[in-house]
Amino acid sequence: MPVTERLESVNAIRAHQRAWLAHARERAEAGEPFVISTSDEVEEILAAFGIPVLVINYWNFLITAQRKAVHFNQVLESRGYPGPHFFALGLASTLEPGEAPWGGLPKPTLIVGATRHETELKITELWARELGCPCFPLDFNFASPYRRLPGDDWWATIRDGWEDLVDPARLELRIEENRALIRFIEQLTGRRLSWQALRQVMQQVNVQMDVMSEARDLIAAARPCPVTLRDQVSAYQTNWHRGTEAGLDLARAYRDEVRQRTEAGVGAYANEKIRLLYWSMQQEPDFHAYLEETYGAVLVGAPYGAMPQTYARTIYKDDPLRALSARHIFLFDMASTSWMLSEAQRYGVDVVVGVEEPSEYPSQFRLACEGTGVRYLAVPRVSDDPEIRSILDRFFNA
Repeated sequence: MPVTERLESVNAIRAHQRAWLAHARERAEAGEPFVISTSDEVEEILAAFGIPVLVINYWNFLITAQRKAVHFNQVLESRGYPGPHFFALGLASTLEPGEAPWGGLPKPTLIVGATRHETELKITELWARELGCPCFPLDFNFASPYRRLPGDDWWATIRDGWEDLVDPARLELRIEENRALIRFIEQLTGRRLSWQALRQVMQQVNVQMDVMSEARDLIAAARPCPVTLRDQVSAYQTNWHRGTEAGLDLARAYRDEVRQRTEAGVGAYANEKIRLLYWSMQQEPDFHAYLEETYGAVLVGAPYGAMPQTYARTIYKDDPLRALSARHIFLFDMASTSWMLSEAQRYGVDVVVGVEEPSEYPSQFRLACEGTGVRYLAVPRVSDDPEIRSILDRFFNA
C-alpha cells in the first residue's frame, strides 16, 4: 500500500520553519537579539538565553532546495569570491537579499563561527563585516584533530561515556571558550544566562533525541519502508530546535505518524525491491527516482537518521556546560566504518551508496562493506546525468 504524499508531520515541520523565521525577523526588527551560527555549536546555549538562532548549514540547504545555489555562487564570483562553495551561500544571500529564501534574514546581533575549517571561519568573518555585527570564533570543535581516538563502538557509548572520547586538555579549553562566549552574549544583549535553564534544555535534548531515534528504529525495522528519504531528511530540521518545547512537539508528532504508518503497513515507495543505505550528508541524490523506476532500488536511510543519538549526553556532577562542551569536541565520526555497518545492519539493506571521488584504490567504506558481504556503490556526485546513469546501470546489471 504505497503512499506518495508527504507526511503531515513533515509538512508541519516545514511550515514551522517558515513561521519561526518570520517571527524571529519581527523580533529582530523590533530590537531583540538574533544569532547566526555554524551548526552544532551554540543552539542549546542560545535556547537557554531565549535567543533565536539560524543555523548556517540549514539556511544553505534551503537555498539549495530552492534551486538557487547556482545563482548565489555566481553572486560570489561577481564579488571576487572563488566558488562554488556551499558554506558561503548564506553570505551570498546577504549580498543579494532580494533573491534570498523567505524574505531573507534579519541583521543578527552576532555571528558565531568555528575553526572546523579555515575557509568557513573566514566566511563568517566576511559575513559579519558585510552585516556590521561582531563575529565570535570558536576553536576545538568536533572537526579538529584529536589525540584520543574513538573506539569502533563509540556510537554505542557516546551518551554515557562521552568524557572518555575527548582529550581532557581540549575539553577544559572548550569549556572556557564557551564561558567566554556566554559572557560576550550577556554583554551584547543585557541578558543573563540561567544555568538551570541550560540544564533543562540539555535534559530535554536527550528526550527529543530519544524520540527521533525511536522514529529511526521504526523506519529501519519496517517492511516496506514507510517514510521516504526526502521526508526523513526534512524531519531532521527539528534538530535545529534542540531542547525547546516546539522541537520536542514536532519530533513527537513525526515519531507518532511514523508509528501509524508502520502499523498500517504503509510503504513510501511504489516500487521497493532493493533496499539502499545512503551514507552521505549531501542532499538526496537526483538519480534516486531513476533507481526506483528502473531497478526498484530505494534509499531507506541515511546518517541523518542515526545522528540524533549522538547529540544526547548524560549530565554528570550537575555540570551541563561540561557535557555540552564535550559534545562540541566530539559529536560523531563520519569516517567511522563501524557506524556505517551498524546502520546498514539496522536497516537490513542490500547496498550502501557513497559519494566519493573516483580512485584506483578502494575506499575504507568499500573495503568495510565488501568484508561483510554488503555491496557498495560509489558515485562521484548526486546529479542525474548520462555518466551517473551508466555507473548505476553497470552496478545493477552486473
